[in-house]
Amino acid sequence: MSKEANIFVLIDALGWEWIKDTRFLGDVAPYRARLESVLGYSTAAIPSILTGQYPQEHGRVALFRRAIGKSPFRRVEWICRLPPALVENSYTRYAVKELTRRINHFDGWFHLLGIPLRLLPMLDICEKSNIYEPRGIPEVPSIFDLLQKRNVDYGVYTYHDGSNVELIARIEQDLRKAEKSFFLLYLDGLDGFLHGNADQPGAVAKVLQFYSNALSSLYGVAASNYQTVRMHVFGDHGMAPTTAVIDVQSRLARMGLRVPEDYFCILDSTMARFWFSSDKARDEIMSRVFGTADGGHWLEEQELRALRSWFEDRRYGDAIYLMPEGTIIVGNSPGEIVSRGMHGFHPTAAHSASAYVSSEDCGKRLGHVTDIFALMAECL
Repeated sequence: MSKEANIFVLIDALGWEWIKDTRFLGDVAPYRARLESVLGYSTAAIPSILTGQYPQEHGRVALFRRAIGKSPFRRVEWICRLPPALVENSYTRYAVKELTRRINHFDGWFHLLGIPLRLLPMLDICEKSNIYEPRGIPEVPSIFDLLQKRNVDYGVYTYHDGSNVELIARIEQDLRKAEKSFFLLYLDGLDGFLHGNADQPGAVAKVLQFYSNALSSLYGVAASNYQTVRMHVFGDHGMAPTTAVIDVQSRLARMGLRVPEDYFCILDSTMARFWFSSDKARDEIMSRVFGTADGGHWLEEQELRALRSWFEDRRYGDAIYLMPEGTIIVGNSPGEIVSRGMHGFHPTAAHSASAYVSSEDCGKRLGHVTDIFALMAECL
């Protein structure tokens, strides 16, 4: 029988508010904690887990950022500049995405939803490489760089290799073989379900029970094949039920400013990020687009520094307006489906917190998603 199995399971959107009053995985992982996350989306939070660093260090807040130098979309610029009536559709978006991926040899994750194609030549993406491999986060070392350096025989199971059900089956097979000592399983099904069903707590409870049962079973398989089993399950962020929507694009259209001559912006689900070409555009947008009733606020430099999400080159925006918890931006594309749940609010918002459950008592050492990295490193 092999000596030990260290199993780390990242469940996208496993939020503290969703499991704190349940017995999620309680039979095998009774220890739990609330983890504060980082500013941004999974693009920011997962690298923070894998490296132990904040966005300011690993360079990621949101999927898209302003291009510093050449844009990876420059080779498809001729498509992006065609009349929107011809190219703003799912078929062209898919073609642009795949062409860009192949031309630049990207194997990371990105999509083009909600981004006007004409803006792409001014933009860059942050996840060019598979972050679940060594050197996948080139700005700082990740747990995969450490695993490689120490010659650890490990298994990693992500959306690159199959569905959640398929990944669970694959890790079970490897646990039965008992050849590896370190496992990292990433499951994204809960995130997708919550985006569409966060207003249905009963349905969410059933999905949580599915994952609880599946992981309990994996723990049992590991315990039959290893002398020592440690299971750590955690999220990258939570998920807030949607309570209000704001059509920012319509407000901007009424202002008479030119895109991109005066400004351009990316309207993420919870953040409106602007780059300005004139003081007039800056003043008008920052004073007129949002009001007190919207409940959000502009992220100033001091706050961004405190969140360790400040970039001197303003790659993520000259100005960023952050929505209050539960309020999301809509109107980015025709036929848009409004999400019933969303993440990406301020890290201190209740539903932004991630959950951590474990078979091991880690005391009070865990309070932030960045703390997971040290826990993983100790197992090598």
